[in-house]
Amino acid sequence: MAGEKNNRKIVVYFGCSMLGGYALVSRKDIAGFPKLIQSLGYRLASDHQLQPGVLEREAKLEPSFIHDRDFQWLLDSDVGVFEISNPSLGVGSEISDMIYAQKPILMLFKHGLEEKISSYLRGKAGSKYVTCHVECYPYRNLEDAGAKIREFIEAQDYSL
Repeated sequence: MAGEKNNRKIVVYFGCSMLGGYALVSRKDIAGFPKLIQSLGYRLASDHQLQPGVLEREAKLEPSFIHDRDFQWLLDSDVGVFEISNPSLGVGSEISDMIYAQKPILMLFKHGLEEKISSYLRGKAGSKYVTCHVECYPYRNLEDAGAKIREFIEAQDYSL
């Protein structure tokens, strides 16, 4: 069945810019990603990033609570999918945390923005120091991104 491995639903940690803004790809465009991931049959660890009023609600929480909550979601996930078109210190940290946790990571960015995306971040794909599976992919539209997400997730070994 789509979205499942070993008779259980694959859990996806989705990350995108929040406080870093939406200068290169709009919030509206990125908002399609959580729905897309769910429509492919996967379970999201969280979809709070793009909910109305999220920044106001998050501002009332202690930073250590947000970190520990999100870190637990990350650890409970099978794979990470990140939209990295808009610069974000938090997303970069989440990607590094997933690498530390040895989780497969797919970084997506809008086609044509290659020169705007951190080389250090893109360089994690293919780095001799990164031992988990990391890919970086320039997508043209949501349909293209969805095909890549499915291909990437289905190619992973979740037996660990």
